[in-house]
Amino acid sequence: MDKIKKALEKAEKFEENMQTKTTVYSKKVGKELVPVYTQTRVVPIDEKILLNNKIYSYFQDNLLTEQLRVLRTKIIDKLEKINGNTILITSARPGEGKTLIAINLAISIAQKYDRTVLLVDANLKNPMVHSYLGIDVDKGLSDVLLKEAHIHEVLINPSITRFIIMPAGRKVSGSAELLNSPTAEIIFHDIKTRYPERLIIFDSPSILTCADPLVLADYADAVLLVIEAEKTPAEDIKEAVKLLQEKPLIGVVLNKVRE
Repeated sequence: MDKIKKALEKAEKFEENMQTKTTVYSKKVGKELVPVYTQTRVVPIDEKILLNNKIYSYFQDNLLTEQLRVLRTKIIDKLEKINGNTILITSARPGEGKTLIAINLAISIAQKYDRTVLLVDANLKNPMVHSYLGIDVDKGLSDVLLKEAHIHEVLINPSITRFIIMPAGRKVSGSAELLNSPTAEIIFHDIKTRYPERLIIFDSPSILTCADPLVLADYADAVLLVIEAEKTPAEDIKEAVKLLQEKPLIGVVLNKVRE
């Protein structure tokens, strides 16, 4: 908390500028929470692209959708028990499916009537969230961290109720240092505390390839590790868990399981 306080003091003017903009507010329609977007860019999505890219949670009648609902319920239950609202999703190595898990989980949570979701593509080395959703972006998290854009300028609603993404923006060098900067602390503190009904999901790089996930884990209330069934070596799994031993690891998702 002291670190955040000092960061806030160092960048007071920047924070004030961010907070003068209202991106979204929500109203209740019966029991359903319905966001009203006033600053956030709303873009259409192509259902064929979602299906081709395995965004199964968008389709209510897909067989995998129910499995995602089970994962959603378990994660929400664990977050509620620790009074948390932010989860980091990482993997041992690239290609294990963590980004697809992050997107599908985010959409599944957004389908609950009482939750909104912000999916942050925090993979500043190889951002993929916007590509899986078929969305063109020109700004994102990296631009906000570099003070070249404000939060409300980079948020996107992909025409899915209660679901917003913050794309990564352009690739940057020294991403771990940027994510550990005072500006990053301000930004992540802001998005975590702005809306009480919001859950935040960070999609990060794989933990055995860079330090970024360890930095991001300090902003998260929980960490979910994705591993690929029958492919991720046991040594990699052990090393990944070891690196996360002082982080709030709440579970492991075994992905790409053959029936």
